Amino acid sequence: MTPTQFTAKTRNLAKSIGLNAQLVQRHFMMDRLVEQISESKYKNDFILKGGFLLGSKYGIDRRTTIDIDTTFRNSKLTKEKLKNIFKELTSKPTKEGIVFSVQEIKETREIDFYPGFQIKLIAHLEKIRVPFKLDVTTGDSIYPEVDIHHHQLMFEDKKVEIPAYPTEQIIAEKLSATFSFGTDNSRLKDYYDLFAIPKLENIDMKELYKSVRNTFTKRGDNKPLSFYYEREIEKIKGSDYLEKLWDKYRSVNSFANSISFADTVNGVAYLMQNVIKIENQERKQ
Repeated sequence: MTPTQFTAKTRNLAKSIGLNAQLVQRHFMMDRLVEQISESKYKNDFILKGGFLLGSKYGIDRRTTIDIDTTFRNSKLTKEKLKNIFKELTSKPTKEGIVFSVQEIKETREIDFYPGFQIKLIAHLEKIRVPFKLDVTTGDSIYPEVDIHHHQLMFEDKKVEIPAYPTEQIIAEKLSATFSFGTDNSRLKDYYDLFAIPKLENIDMKELYKSVRNTFTKRGDNKPLSFYYEREIEKIKGSDYLEKLWDKYRSVNSFANSISFADTVNGVAYLMQNVIKIENQERKQ
């Protein structure tokens, strides 16, 4: 693929789905790194999660992201080991001629509680340079079992297989962050996801309850789920700060521009009320 072809294809797609061309270009480059991982000996070690996975499942016209979120399994992960893994993964150009270069690897502890690393990369296609990040966490508690996700490559009639978070775990972690941090949670993409996912996919509420309970407990929140819901929900509903953040989020994400802050909070409440109902039933047994 030449730089001219890359620019034309990504701009045309961006225009057709109402997205910023830079977002589509970044997604294409992340797409190709995921392909590299899926065809390497590390294909079962990296578990896809986060916004990139949601964009893959539902379409980037419904969910965009600026990075790839993963968790690492099967062995202990150190900075040196990760450096060697990515040295191997980026040693050869892709079939399109894209070369990935690692700029920095640093230790992190994200808002989702899990320790890990952030890798800053640049994708090079001749003179074109596209920066992006890949986050790797470790120690994630996952329920139900990890899925094998079939990721559709952009501009190709090809899918690649990669392990991925089950939908219930994605929702559980977002609910945990929402009710742990309350009005201090500035990740409005979580509110969008909690509103949108049940409209795009059927959710098994019993499995979701198990995942939510497991996630809250893993993070030290052992009280009944109703405790966290009742403590935070009215504050969230009445938060001018969160509403302003939401208005900013939807102003730059066309897929969210018709959704009000109240809509998102109602979506959050719907999910939490359902898992609380199941927990209450189990406690009576």
